[in-house]
Amino acid sequence: MERQVAAQRDYGSIHPASLVGQGLFPCSPSKPSVVVTARTLEYYRVLFLRCPRLSIQPFVKTLCDIHGVPYRSYLGQQFSICFDLYLDVLSRIKTRVKKVLGRNGSNWRLENACPACEYNLEGEKELKFKMMCCMDGNDSLKRVHRKGARVDEGGNEVPGCGPSRERMDSRTGGGDYYLMREEVDAFSKALSQDIVDELSEKDTPCSPRWKNMNDKATASMWGVFDETGVFLCLCRHGFVLLIADMVKSGEQTRAKYALAIVDRLIDTLGERLAVGYDIGCGFKTTVSKSAIGPKAREKQYTSLVGTFHGHAHCRLCQTDHLGTYVEGNGLEDSEGCERFFSKSNTLASSVRHASIFHRRQAIAAFAEHMDDFETYAQLTTFLLNNYKQALKICSGYTLLLHDMRGLGIDRESRFLEWLAEEKAYLTGLKRQPTEETLQMEYYQSLVGLEKADFELQQATKAWVAERPAGVPLNVAAGTTRGLETKRRHALETREDLRTQCQLLEQKLGVARQWMPGSPEWEDAKKRVELAQYQKCVDKLESLVVARLFELTRMNMSQTGYKLRKHIGKALQARSQAIRTALTNFNAAAAALKPPRRQLDWEQVVECTFLADFDLLRDVRQDVRGKRWAEPHVRMVMDRYFKIVRAREEIERLNVEIRRVATYLDDEDHLLLTKAEELAPTDPDLAHQVLVYHRRRERFYDLHWKRLHEIAKLPGFSGTLRPGTGKLSRKDGQEHSEDEATNVEEEEANEDFEEAESIMRVALDTQNMDSFNVP
Repeated sequence: MERQVAAQRDYGSIHPASLVGQGLFPCSPSKPSVVVTARTLEYYRVLFLRCPRLSIQPFVKTLCDIHGVPYRSYLGQQFSICFDLYLDVLSRIKTRVKKVLGRNGSNWRLENACPACEYNLEGEKELKFKMMCCMDGNDSLKRVHRKGARVDEGGNEVPGCGPSRERMDSRTGGGDYYLMREEVDAFSKALSQDIVDELSEKDTPCSPRWKNMNDKATASMWGVFDETGVFLCLCRHGFVLLIADMVKSGEQTRAKYALAIVDRLIDTLGERLAVGYDIGCGFKTTVSKSAIGPKAREKQYTSLVGTFHGHAHCRLCQTDHLGTYVEGNGLEDSEGCERFFSKSNTLASSVRHASIFHRRQAIAAFAEHMDDFETYAQLTTFLLNNYKQALKICSGYTLLLHDMRGLGIDRESRFLEWLAEEKAYLTGLKRQPTEETLQMEYYQSLVGLEKADFELQQATKAWVAERPAGVPLNVAAGTTRGLETKRRHALETREDLRTQCQLLEQKLGVARQWMPGSPEWEDAKKRVELAQYQKCVDKLESLVVARLFELTRMNMSQTGYKLRKHIGKALQARSQAIRTALTNFNAAAAALKPPRRQLDWEQVVECTFLADFDLLRDVRQDVRGKRWAEPHVRMVMDRYFKIVRAREEIERLNVEIRRVATYLDDEDHLLLTKAEELAPTDPDLAHQVLVYHRRRERFYDLHWKRLHEIAKLPGFSGTLRPGTGKLSRKDGQEHSEDEATNVEEEEANEDFEEAESIMRVALDTQNMDSFNVP
C-alpha cells in the first residue's frame, strides 16, 4: 500500500497531457493522486453500454478487490472524473472524424440515421410516405431532484423538501440526439386548457379513454423527480431520431414534446412523414390547432395509431388512424418505442440519482450504442422477416377469393364500400340529445316515485298496526319509534321525488303526468333499457382492455417471478369479473326489444373483438342486417385489408433493400478512400477513420448474407443492383452498368475480404491502444 501511495504522488510531477499521451487519465488537472488507464476506461464504457445497470460504484469496488485495496467513496468520484475526461477525448476524436468526412452538420445524423429510410436513390419508386416513424414517452428514466432539508425559523429540520442543492454544471450532454428544453417549451403556450377540453369532447371520440396519465395523477412525483422521463422518436427500423426530456409534466402537457419533435422532423426531413403515436387520433387535432398546423398540412404530415394501442381505441378512430386501414402503411405496427423502452429500462437504476449532465450523457450514449450495435446489426434481419411475413400474408389471396365466392361477394371494391358505410354509421352515433336525457331522467323519477308511494303505504300500515287503539302516542313511543322513523324516511323520499318530477315536468313542458302504458312512458322505458345495455357494453369493454394490457405486462421481459405470479392471480380474479360482466350484458341484451346479440366467452377474450364493441351500441339503428356487420364478413374484410397492406409492404421493402445494398457499397468505398487520402498527411486521423469504418464493416458480411437470402425467397420482386445514392453523388462516382449487374454472393465476399485485409494491415501499423470512436 505504501508503494502505491508513493507511486500516486509521483504522478503529481508529470504534466497531465503527458499522462494522457501514455494512456493514463488523471483525476485532477494538477498533481493528480490517482490515474486510470485508457484500457480500463474503455472496458467500463463498453461494459456499461452492454449492461446499463452497472454503475461506476460497483465497477470501482471490483477494481479495488482485484488490486487488493479497501474501497473508499472518493475513489468512485475520482474514477468518474477520469471517465468524463476519457469520454470528452473520444467526443473530440469523433468530431474530427465527422468533420473530415463532411458529417459535422447540426442535422446530419437526423438526415442520415437510417440507411433504409433516408438513403434515397435516383430514379427509385416514390412511396406514399417518404418516411415512417413512431414516438412515445416513458417514465422509467426519471431523475431524482436533489434537495436539501427544510429548516424552520429556529434552525430545526422539519419534514419536507427544502431548496435545491443541484451542482451547477454548464455542460448539457446528449449531443445531437436531444432537443433543447427551450425548443420544447416554445410549444407549451400553444396547449391551452381550452384546446385540451375541446379535444376531449369534440375532435376525437376516444380521448376520454386515455386519462390515466394526466397531470393530476402524476403531479405527486414532481416534488421528488425533476426529469420525469423521456419522449422518444424512432424510425420504423428502430434507429433513434430524437429524444426530449419530460420535465415535471404528465400526459396532457406531454403534447408539447410531441409537437416539438414533429416540428423538427418536418423542418429537417421534409414532406410525407407518417408518425405513429398511442394517442395519435387526438394528437392529429392538436397538431392542426397548433402553430405548426399550416406547415403540417402543407407537408402532408400523417398521424397514425400503433397496432397494439389501437385495439383500445374506438372503432371510428381505427377506420381513420389504424395502420390496417391507412393506405401506404404496409405492415408497420408503429410500436417500436415499446421495444426500445423494454431495453432502456435497465438504464433506469444508473441514471436515477445522476446529475443532469451525466443522465443525458448516459442516455445518449446508450441510444448511440443501440443504433450502431443492435439496430444497425439487425437492419437486414428486419427486412428479411418483414418480407417473409408479407409473402406469407399475400399467399392467402386464393383463400380470400374462395371465401368471397362462398359469401356472395362479387368484387374486392365491395370491402372499401362497406368500410365507408361503417364509418358513416359510426360517425352518425352522437351523444344522447339533452331532451332525451331529461325524458329518461323523468321516467326513472316516476318509477322511483311509484316505488316510494308503495313503500310509504307499507310503512304506514305497519306503524298503524303496531300502535294499540286508544293508547296515547307518548305512551306507545317506545314500541313504535323504529316504525315511525321508517315511515318518516319513506315520506321524505316520496316528497323529494315528487319535487324532482315537478321540476322535470316544467323543463320538458309536460302538461299531464306520464302513466304506465302511455306512449311517452313506453318510449322512455326503451331508452332506459338501452342505456343500461350500453353501460354493460362499457363495463365489459373496460375489463377486456385491462386484461389485454395485463397479459402483455405479464409476458414482458424484465418482469420478475413474483410480479408474474401477482399478475396471474389478478387475471384469475379479472376473468371472473369478465364472466360476471358478460352475464349482465347478455341479460341486458335479452331484455331489449328486439333482443340484441348474445356473446360467449371465446368471443369476448379475442383481442381483435375490441374493435366491434362500438357496433354493439346501435343507439338508433339496428345494423345486424348490414353485410359488413356479419362476423364472417368482417373476418374476410380484415383479411382483405391485411393482404393489401402486405402488398404495400413488399413495395416499400423493395425500395429499402436496394437502398441498403447501395449504402453498403458506398459507405465502404468512401471510408476506405478517405483513409487512404489522409494516411500520408495525418496518419493518426486516418487510423481513426479506419476505426470508424471498422464499426460499420463488422456487419457487412451479415448484411450481404441476409440480402442474398431475401433475393432467393420465392416471390421476391426487388433487386440488389446498386443504385446512385447520396455518397456516390457526393464523390462524383457513378456505377457502371457492368458493376451494377454484379450482385453474385462470391464477388461480394471477395470485396469484403479485401476490405478486411486492408483494414487489418492499417491497424497493425498503429498502436492498438489508440482511442476508439464511441
